[in-house]
Amino acid sequence: MQLQRQTSRTLHEEHVAVLALLERFEQTLAPLKSGPPGPDDATWGLLLRQLETALQHEVTRHFALEEKQLFPRLREYGEGDLADLLLEEHASIREVAGALLGLIGRAAQRELDPPSWHTFRICGLELVERLGSHARMEEGALVPLVDEMLDEQTDMEIWNAHANG
Repeated sequence: MQLQRQTSRTLHEEHVAVLALLERFEQTLAPLKSGPPGPDDATWGLLLRQLETALQHEVTRHFALEEKQLFPRLREYGEGDLADLLLEEHASIREVAGALLGLIGRAAQRELDPPSWHTFRICGLELVERLGSHARMEEGALVPLVDEMLDEQTDMEIWNAHANG
């Protein structure tokens, strides 16, 4: 996909990054039915920190860009149904991300009892499904529309606000 606008390229890069992180998280998490990796697994802590950062900052900033800057423009462009659908998905993703964030620190410290581990694993796999599906949908629908609907000046204003915010 040849993207002309900085905003659409930024969205694309953020989608690629979160999809890669989710893939690593799923590959690590899926086989761990009875508990987290052992204490000698250094990559587990790193993966949890990256996931926590992505959920606390990157997803929050990414969603804010879309909700404040792009969804109103989508509605003006005649794509209000898409904006509404993506907004609903954001709410659903925030719900599962919030539950998972509450457990990440305990998981990193290996302080989850079996019921909490089960909850962590289920929330983690649900996040992978919801956020992954959402990012892929945005790649197919939102990113091309953003590239098409933004003029150069608006694109730079949005991108600068996002880059400096």
